[in-house]
Amino acid sequence: MEVEPTNDVGIKTVRVEPISKEAFAPFGTLLAAEGDRHRIEMYGSVIDVFTAGKIDSDVPVEIFMSRSSVREFRVRFLERHMLLAQMFVPLCGTPFVAVAARPDAPEDKNGIPLLDEIRAFLVPGDKAVMIHRGTWHEPPFPLVDDSLRLTTTHAALTSGLESDLNERNEINVNDVEKRNVTERSGYELRLALP
Repeated sequence: MEVEPTNDVGIKTVRVEPISKEAFAPFGTLLAAEGDRHRIEMYGSVIDVFTAGKIDSDVPVEIFMSRSSVREFRVRFLERHMLLAQMFVPLCGTPFVAVAARPDAPEDKNGIPLLDEIRAFLVPGDKAVMIHRGTWHEPPFPLVDDSLRLTTTHAALTSGLESDLNERNEINVNDVEKRNVTERSGYELRLALP
């Protein structure tokens, strides 16, 4: 991670890396059409079916469909949710960058994961990710405008995300623990694409 001091706020850079099942395992599951194929043969060999993962949730799961445009490659917040494993599924083959820190990542004195614990992964448009409960993350960074994505959520999480930011520019409501990275760390965290 590079450090570049500027006035009151330093800048740290997280290099985006290609995603693999092994590299992403501490944060969640890479969902892909690969692995052991199920023997569902009623249509011959024209349909391949694989178990990509299982949704881990204590509450009824809802699905967001969102449309996103490219935004600044800066990690403004890290958030986590404890009641479900959240899944991010791109539609129309659009890739995105997933930013994550392990659920058990050591935290600094200000209550955010140590900046060296934060990783960024390039997720191709034909794959998806499901993060473990408690994984710190920023919503996916789309690489093209008007990217469509499905995201698992639940009623309390959605309600929490609809809350106004508090006096610290954060949210800590229902199943949303959303922390402001720059205000807590004193660094602006930027992403660098490969």
